[in-house]
Amino acid sequence: MIDEKITIQEASEIDPDLLRMLDRGLEDIEAGMVLPHDEAMAEVRRIRESRRFARTNTGVAANA
Repeated sequence: MIDEKITIQEASEIDPDLLRMLDRGLEDIEAGMVLPHDEAMAEVRRIRESRRFARTNTGVAANA
């Protein structure tokens, strides 16, 4: 079954930097460099809050 909501990108549309980041993440996982889920989510929240704070202090209005 094909889901019409899913868009398959052409190779030329994929950001090579994103692919490198994903590769590094997979390499970290293979090397056993992982965090427990709750610690990882706490770090994600910390980073997002820091970015929100930076945007509000620079006058950039955006959804996070």
